[in-house]
Amino acid sequence: MSDLPIPQSGAAVCCHGGAGEAAGGSQKSPQLGFPCFFCPDTLSSSCWRITKVHRRKRLRGVQHSEGIRIPDERSRLMKLAVENCTNQTVLTWLRVNSESDTLTKLVDMFNFLKTHIVAEEKKNHRSIVDIIFVAHGSIRDFMIPASCLLPLASIRDVVLYSPWNCVTCGLAYGIATGRLKPHHRIFYCTKKDGCMVPDQMHRLKNLPDHWNSMKKAGDQMIPNITVSPLRPDDGVWKSFESLTKKHGSVGRNQIMIPLILPGKEAESFPFSVVTLALSLVLLQSRFKATVHLDACLSDRSVGQKLDRNYLDQQYACAIDSTGLAYSPEMFSQAQLNSPGSVK
Repeated sequence: MSDLPIPQSGAAVCCHGGAGEAAGGSQKSPQLGFPCFFCPDTLSSSCWRITKVHRRKRLRGVQHSEGIRIPDERSRLMKLAVENCTNQTVLTWLRVNSESDTLTKLVDMFNFLKTHIVAEEKKNHRSIVDIIFVAHGSIRDFMIPASCLLPLASIRDVVLYSPWNCVTCGLAYGIATGRLKPHHRIFYCTKKDGCMVPDQMHRLKNLPDHWNSMKKAGDQMIPNITVSPLRPDDGVWKSFESLTKKHGSVGRNQIMIPLILPGKEAESFPFSVVTLALSLVLLQSRFKATVHLDACLSDRSVGQKLDRNYLDQQYACAIDSTGLAYSPEMFSQAQLNSPGSVK
């Protein structure tokens, strides 16, 4: 993990690793300067007081805040995760959120992903695979350690392709075939009219010539990524299918998982729940996987936006209304003759 300077935003200060006080306290952590998923400062003081009451009830073994006991399956999955997790930061995250609303979709996502993985186990894949997860996405409100996206050893890495605060367009096929390379990136303004910033100003400066690896990021803080299902009318999956018909299938050891949940298109949930559920599914399969996320990462924070300077140093951060597409060069003959593994 590389050392990053402390973000100088006016956001609430993380104190889970330092001497900061609960919400409303005056002491600040010397370690971080942004909202943290572990901390009461991320919540309002009233919400934090309610949360503490619920924690006391939980310790006595009484009911969940909605008056209903946590489903046995969710408890089983959380126990399995804790028993197989070796990262202390992730263990803290799991324990803090074991009964929080953050993980309410864990069982549903586990069942959804299990259906896909069981089907893929019947195919001629090796034990090491690439999983390309396709969804709508955004970043918002608070930060979590990057390592929380790799909760168990069954996920070898999570790779992000979009810079922070950027919209993506049709990257799934290039990611899945390994044909998309950093030099194929094209940035543009997403506003159809009225944009006061020319396209060249949307091109990121000092853009890394590699993708954003969460394994390399380690315990660096990253924005909370939320994902939501694809819609029948958004054309995302149809575009992937069209490219597949035109240029060929993605091939062996590549597993495509589009987030398609009919009737639930309006729902959204943390990507960390997806990777936790997936790591548990993989734990009970013959696979270990690198997960590749094809989703927008535009900042949809309510209220104060995330610290752009910090995000720019973690990887890269775009100005508002920036889109990322690929160059037609990705489909050049030389590129098509290259190996199709995802890098």
